[in-house]
Order: sequence, then structure tokens, then C-alpha cells
Amino acid sequence: MSGVHGAAIGHLVRRGLEVAQARFSDPYVQTLKDDAALYESTGDEGKIHDYETLPVVITALLTFLIVASIKYTVGEVMAALTMIESPTTTAIIEDKPPAYTDGPDAPVQKETPIYTQAEADVEVTLIPHAPITSKITTTAAHLTKIGGFRAKWRGLGISIVYHFMHSIVSNFGGAMLGFGLLGRALVYVFTSIGLARVHMYWTHCMIAHPVKERRVWRNFVPRTQATPILLPALVVALAQQATIILPMAVAYAVGIPDIRPEHVMDAADKQNCHMLALAALRLLAVPATLLFVAFAILLPATVTLTRIEALLLPEGRETIVPFDRQAIVGDIDMTARGSSKKIFVSAWRSFDRASRWRLVKLYVKMVALQFSTAFVGLHVIIAEMYLIGGDRLAVFLKSATAQLRLEAMEAVERAN
Repeated sequence: MSGVHGAAIGHLVRRGLEVAQARFSDPYVQTLKDDAALYESTGDEGKIHDYETLPVVITALLTFLIVASIKYTVGEVMAALTMIESPTTTAIIEDKPPAYTDGPDAPVQKETPIYTQAEADVEVTLIPHAPITSKITTTAAHLTKIGGFRAKWRGLGISIVYHFMHSIVSNFGGAMLGFGLLGRALVYVFTSIGLARVHMYWTHCMIAHPVKERRVWRNFVPRTQATPILLPALVVALAQQATIILPMAVAYAVGIPDIRPEHVMDAADKQNCHMLALAALRLLAVPATLLFVAFAILLPATVTLTRIEALLLPEGRETIVPFDRQAIVGDIDMTARGSSKKIFVSAWRSFDRASRWRLVKLYVKMVALQFSTAFVGLHVIIAEMYLIGGDRLAVFLKSATAQLRLEAMEAVERAN
């Protein structure tokens, strides 16, 4: 046995054989014992050495990093810019051509409204501009122009800090308190509200021009001015938990845990189309619920939170894409009581239908890019495994699978 694989498999085989000999004696267990010892019996020529698996590990790591990079660049930075970008137009002012001429062919003059001289002599033409975030390529080029190549990952540092703090407080805090699923969901919600200002600073790092102040805490929005983000932060946290709890509730409601693979195989063998269709509908209910909650609840809540965070950008800082604050504020008095609710409603209503479709398309493109990257990476890994040796790899996987089954049987026996 050579390398890490040899030591791990050797230990697992010895443990499995000891457990099987002591507690199991039926033919199935004997078959598992034989399969578990198969890798040991191949000799050195059948072993998989560590250096042979190094290309597979490197390819898998690179694939994961590229997929994660796409998720952050497109799903976080570009999505945030899409959520706040306002449509822009260019006004072209030209001299207005004369409306009437002298001569026999001149039209009969009719009564016209009275205009000022300036209004009568010019003609204004408005030309709408294509949004910067209409394409991934144009957004990426704009980010590069603003901050260079690394601008595509702007805000990554504070993102890591925010998610680490959130994970520590929500997961470990909920586990230590011994709460159930709903209790942990409440801990998650309260954690999101408590870290709302950190999340807002992360958003500002993604959407705004960088600042020269190196002391991070001085760039935070003061607590007294951050009140409008509490409501959208609460709604986003509840929506995030709904994307987990509601599909699970639907799964139990339609009886997915009761579905057995052998029943499905039996229905397929008997060509029972009714049962197969019913099982397929029950399985599709979960992703359908997830997509509905994500697009109908989570997406509007996230857009609203991001636009309000952009609205609270400190004075002197500007966004890197056009953002019309007045479209959200309107005639709302930000200092008046109850203004947070009005801002919450206005932030979503000011996000027009064209922008909503542009955001949905961006997420679809992100998923397509991630899927394509994973697809290519998987095929490269398969090719590398084939070059390593398909037969040796098959023996290794067969022995490892048999050993895992023996370990599971040992755990069940120990629990009983």
C-alpha cells in the first residue's frame, strides 16, 4: 500500500473485516468483505499513487474556484449594479424648422397656443441609452475601466467577513442554544438584522466608487441614519429562510420521504404510467416551490434592500452606474415617522419592468455559465481519470464503496 489512499483503504479494510467477522455472517456481508479486500489484493501495480491524482485535484479545485468566481462576479457585483441602475437619456436641442411659409401654396394659418420665444425656436429630442448592465460583457468592461481587472471582485473581503460573522452567530449560536429548525431560522433572522449595517457597507463597496479613508468603521453609515434598512433586512432574511422551510414542508406534505426507489423501479418494470407520473409530480413540487419563492418573494426583497442601501450612500460618494435617488424618495420626508415603510414600497415600485427582466436574465446567464464550467470541468476530470487507469480506479471505488457499507452496518449495529 502506497500513499494516502493506501493507508486509508488499508485501515478501513482491516476495520471492516474485523467488524464483519465479529457481527455479520450472511452472504451479502461476505460479498462486501471480499469487495473491500479487493484493492489490497491487487498489488503495487494496481495501486493509485498520490501523484497520479494530483491533476484531478487541481482540475477540481480550479473548476470550483471558477464557478465560485462567476457566482460572486455575476450574482453579487453585477446583480447589485443591475438592481440600482436607472435608465438614462440624452437630450438633443435643435432649432425648430419654420412652421409656415409665404406664398400661394402656404397652408391656412390656424390658431396656435402661445409659446415663449425659447420654446418656439428649439426642438428637444430625447435619446434613451442602453443600460450599462444590459450585457455581462459591457458590465465587465465598465468595472475594469473603473478599477482595473480586480474590480470584478470588488467588496470580496468584506463579503467574506460578513458571511463568516453571520455563519458563526447563526449556525453555532443556534446549535449551542439547542433550537430546532424554526428556532434556528429565528436566530438567522435576528443575526441578519444585527449585521444589516455590515451588509450595507458590503453593498456600498460593490456599487460605489472607492474611498480614500482606510479606516473601515468610518465608512459605515451611522446607526441613527440606518433605520430604513431594518425592514428590508428583516424581509430578506425571512424570504431566505422561506426558500428552505417551504420546500421542505412541501416535500413532507406530498410524501416524498415515503417514496422508495424499489417502488419506482417496480412501477417502471410494470409500465405503470400513472404511478410514475404521480411520483414525478411529487418530486417536481419541491423545485417548483423553491423557484416560486425565490422569484416571487426573495428577488423583490433583495432588490428593495439593495436600492435602499444605495439610497443611504453617504454624501460625497457616487455609484459607478447611474442611480436616481429621487425616483425612490419622491416627496417622502426621510425624517418623518413611518417614512421607512413608504421608502420600502417606493424602492420596489421604482424598479421598472424592463429592469426586472434584465435582472432575471442576468441570473439565468449566471446559472448557464456555472453549468457550462462545471460540465467542462467534469469531462476534463473524467479524461484525467481515464488516463490514470480506468480499471484501477474502478477497483478502488468498488473497494471504498464496500467498506463504507460495512462501516454503516457497524454504526447501525452499535446504535442498536
